Amino acid sequence: MHGITKSALLFLFLALASGWALSWPAGVSAGSDTPKALSEDKRFVDNGDQTVTDTQTGLMWAKQDAYQRKKHWLNWSEAHAFIDQLNAEEFAGYRDWQLPTKRQLITLYEPGKLNGSQLGHEMNSHLDPLFAKDGAGALWAMEDNGHYNAFGVVFNTGTEFSAPKDSRSRKSVRAVRLAHP
Repeated sequence: MHGITKSALLFLFLALASGWALSWPAGVSAGSDTPKALSEDKRFVDNGDQTVTDTQTGLMWAKQDAYQRKKHWLNWSEAHAFIDQLNAEEFAGYRDWQLPTKRQLITLYEPGKLNGSQLGHEMNSHLDPLFAKDGAGALWAMEDNGHYNAFGVVFNTGTEFSAPKDSRSRKSVRAVRLAHP
């Protein structure tokens, strides 16, 4: 019987027949190896592999932004190169990471949540605390704004910015991909 004894099957049958319910802790499903952490509002799931899945949008995000991983700011071209590097190393087992769109980035902004600050308290980051703490306060988006500028989102205000593509001033990138069920 593939490792299950007759007495174990009998116990399981009697337990279910008598009304016992089998349940799993929040964030754990039958067959999963480890519990997964959930954000307080249960919107985000920490996948345990340095990624976080947004259950509302179906997007999977890198738990850390590039600033947290590399310890320096990135311009727009370097942000693209960082994503290429993640794909080459198959970060978290995937090769389809990309720069997020402005629209995707805005979905992460939550004014009622605080995820630390950037460089002291001058720039609080309104991002779910399930993400790694004290990351970049401004993240590049994939869209450019003409030949010399590109867009991004500032996480202390939730507003878009347009900046020169060669600007590194407190800017980084957070990789994103579509989460597949």
